[in-house]
Amino acid sequence: MSMRVLLLGAGLSSSSAALDLADDRLSPDVEEIAIADISIKRAEKVARKALRLTKRKEIKTMHVDASSDDLVSLIKNYDIVINGLLYTYIPKVMNSCLEAEVNYVDLGSDVETVKMQKNLDEKFRDKGITAIIGMGCSPGMINIMAKKAAEELDYVEKIIMREGWVDLTDYGPVNIPLPVPYSFDTIADEFEDKVEIWTENGIVLVEALSGVEIVDFPEPVGRQKVYYVEHPETYTIGEYLRNKGLKLVDYKLSFPDELVMKYSMLRDMGLLNEEEVFYRGRRMTMRDLIREKALEKIEAIDITPDDFDAIIVSAYGLKGGRSAICRVISLTKSNKKWGVSAQSLAVGVPASIAAQMIGYNRIEKGVHNPEEVIEADEFIKLASRRGIEFRVNLEIKLDS
Repeated sequence: MSMRVLLLGAGLSSSSAALDLADDRLSPDVEEIAIADISIKRAEKVARKALRLTKRKEIKTMHVDASSDDLVSLIKNYDIVINGLLYTYIPKVMNSCLEAEVNYVDLGSDVETVKMQKNLDEKFRDKGITAIIGMGCSPGMINIMAKKAAEELDYVEKIIMREGWVDLTDYGPVNIPLPVPYSFDTIADEFEDKVEIWTENGIVLVEALSGVEIVDFPEPVGRQKVYYVEHPETYTIGEYLRNKGLKLVDYKLSFPDELVMKYSMLRDMGLLNEEEVFYRGRRMTMRDLIREKALEKIEAIDITPDDFDAIIVSAYGLKGGRSAICRVISLTKSNKKWGVSAQSLAVGVPASIAAQMIGYNRIEKGVHNPEEVIEADEFIKLASRRGIEFRVNLEIKLDS
């Protein structure tokens, strides 16, 4: 079987999907990869890296404006679309895939968008196509880790998800005024949006960056402060495991102190909102302007990344009638061969794995969250082959 994959968006988060698809050893049945972005320069940069990983695959680049009406005619040429664009484009891209009758994977969105996507389930089934939504790192890989942790218990009372990141990259004399370790808009939303905590009695809202706690992650991530930020996996995991007795699901993420200070200042000054300004003869929002200037600086440098991302998913419940905790732990490190960060790898690799599972007809038709259709052990095996480390620890308390 051969697969033709279209990657929409060649940004920091999605570029690793193209590289994983290009690798002859990891993805032997991918025949063609098209990397499409509004910046052809950005797409070509990813393509040059991808070409170093294959001796036989066709790798194309193209300029694409996702807001245009030509999307369906482009998508029709491929078997699977990986949507690495900002999540506000998800309705347009997903409906274009539906019209073109082409399979679909994306990297994540928000709860409102997830609900909209799930409403397309019957239409995707009727067309005989498949969508796996929220298949990056968190959401995505973390959902499958939560599924694995829950599978080890007979009864699950709560699932606690914590993610930590550390950047050890030597930037030398390069000055980066605003860190953007992954999607700028995702970070901006995490600082602005209220956070949903899933409970058996309904959603509880808390303020972004509240609930600070200290977590010890695997080294070299180590001890980090983590904060509540809005992520849709709390909702999807909660609904998926509701019938196993679940009462609580929450998620917290670490940020470097410098990043917290700078994005908090931008938020407090109203510079992350959608207020329009004129800049160099163009109408744009304040957020657009900040994003453009931040990425302009980052994309101009060529430094080998050296960062690490760690996730701890803890499921609390019962095993054999005794209190038990199952922890599933991951550690992702930057890939120096590919020249990508741990953040990029942890997002792009799960999307590539999911796309290929669809290509192999291992996923049923319709629209699915990752935990609903991807077998945890199979995913962990495939992600481990790509350098992501996993541990599963089950602790059963003895009778007192």
